[in-house]
Amino acid sequence: MLKYLKSLFHGTVAIARAELALLRRYPRVWLAILAVGVVPALYSLIYLTSVWDPSGHTAELPVGIVNHDLGLHYRGHDANVGTHLTDTLLERKAFGFRMYESLEDAREAVRRGDLAFALLIPPNFSANAVPGTARGAGQMVIYTSEGNNYSSANLARRFASELDHQVNEMLNEQRWSMVLDTASASEDRLTQLRRALSQVREGADTLAKGSHQYRDAAHQVGEGFKEVNGGIRTIESHWPAGSDLRALKSGAQQLSAGQRELGSGLAQIGNGLEQLEGGAGQLLGGARKMQSETEGLWLVGDRIAAGAGQLADGADKLQQGLKQARAANKQAVAGNRQLINGQAQLETGLGQLTDGVQALGDGVHKLASKLPPDRQLDEFTAGGVKLADGADKLLTGIKTIEAAIPTSLAKLEGNASGLAESVALRVEVAAPVPNNGTAFIPNMVSVALWIGAVMAGYLFNMSLVLRVHGHVPRLAKTLGKMTVPVLVVLLQVLLVEITLLFVLSVQTPRVAALGLTMVLASVVFLAVLSAMVHVFGEFGRILTVLLLTLQLSAGGGVLPVELSAGFFRAVHSWLPFSWVVQAFRTVLFGAFDNRWGQACGMVALAGLVATALIALFGRWVHVEPDLYQPAVKV
Repeated sequence: MLKYLKSLFHGTVAIARAELALLRRYPRVWLAILAVGVVPALYSLIYLTSVWDPSGHTAELPVGIVNHDLGLHYRGHDANVGTHLTDTLLERKAFGFRMYESLEDAREAVRRGDLAFALLIPPNFSANAVPGTARGAGQMVIYTSEGNNYSSANLARRFASELDHQVNEMLNEQRWSMVLDTASASEDRLTQLRRALSQVREGADTLAKGSHQYRDAAHQVGEGFKEVNGGIRTIESHWPAGSDLRALKSGAQQLSAGQRELGSGLAQIGNGLEQLEGGAGQLLGGARKMQSETEGLWLVGDRIAAGAGQLADGADKLQQGLKQARAANKQAVAGNRQLINGQAQLETGLGQLTDGVQALGDGVHKLASKLPPDRQLDEFTAGGVKLADGADKLLTGIKTIEAAIPTSLAKLEGNASGLAESVALRVEVAAPVPNNGTAFIPNMVSVALWIGAVMAGYLFNMSLVLRVHGHVPRLAKTLGKMTVPVLVVLLQVLLVEITLLFVLSVQTPRVAALGLTMVLASVVFLAVLSAMVHVFGEFGRILTVLLLTLQLSAGGGVLPVELSAGFFRAVHSWLPFSWVVQAFRTVLFGAFDNRWGQACGMVALAGLVATALIALFGRWVHVEPDLYQPAVKV
């Protein structure tokens, strides 16, 4: 391994010396090197100065204006939007505006190329635009020719969009001014209307509450009357008839008479009980006497005496029972007397009761005939419900109207211009670019360095080596042959950086990183071009031009690669040009989150792959010293 590295080093140095010796043998090659070294700087300077700040020269672009607007008188105001717009454009001087009287003359000037485009304002523009009766009613015309200059046509389209916004903003401001004036004049009437509507709402609210109370009361009254009706009819159906009451009264009288007869009978019973008690006493005395007199009789005396004793005992018990009966009779007589007195009162009260019940029955019958039927009570209740519903609907309608009317027109705050355009879009830029020319540096400097690498490689025969160096390692041949072209591209890098920093005054905080990026890009481009020549021979020179075209299309230098076709998006990340552009954007603007190392790493990887291809597949031609000469004749 050490032997190979030693051979690699000595071989590289020997071939590099042989290349430098060519410069001594052919001193005019220095002129070619100087010319090739200047080309990338000149290319960058010429192109970038042409696109450095195109917006700063738009005032030189000729644009015609034809104003035929007749204006109109609208709601007490005179308006001529065309004249106001023309004066504004001439004052701002965004383009080199020229006034034309004839529409056809302006169109002819555009077709000849004397004008980039023309603004044509028709006679009825204000009449259609100010009232705003339909979207896009007021129409202006931007007349341009894409064939004359496509970029000018794109400028015309952008101007048309900005002008459309400007005119609508101006009209909106005028309309809002009229709205504010009208609102101010209508404020008092609106206040009066809201005050009157508030009073109507309060009345409707009171009516709704009263209607609800009436509905509830009507429901209660109806239900109460129904219950009264039912009770009265029930009483009426169960009320005793007059004949029953008269029979009740007569029965009470008969009861009183029977009670008096019962009292008389109880008195007679009392007398009989008294006589019986006397007889029982005599019987008791006779039985005792008989007992005492018969005890001495022979044979039957004892028996008769015993029977007389038993008779005496029975007579005694009878006497006692009769005494109790007389006492009970006395109580019955006393109770009967009370009963007779109560019965008399009962007869009197019952007579009054029957008379009162008779009179009350007549009143109940009369009341029942006067009460409304249930059908009328249902209608009465339903009427209360309808009244409450109607009052609710009335209150809801008034509240809806009140809510629909704005509280006050004075709530439109701000002025007419603020109301016409109250939203502004603010753009935040992460990696700001000073101007248009600086934005083109990553792409155009990459192209310039590619062209410089191509020219530097074409100064020398990249596959030609001395026969005496045929034994050195292939990698040594590769590195040795690239030594002088690398010095040439380093010269190119120096001149390009001087042009950017001191001629175009490009501001970058990372000057060293910018130079390192250009050195890396130029060396890698040189390696890629050499690899194509070594692998594909002379056809590789044609492929270098095609590869440049492909990289310009797929590198994302001008347009985002996402806007390109699918093939270009697929090869974008595989092209060294894409990563060189990204590295330039990173070091100049801080783009891609400052991932400068990653981009440079991918560029370096492409250079290593190209160098490996040369070392592995390079086609070397070994010649004698007299045939070893530059590729150009100077």
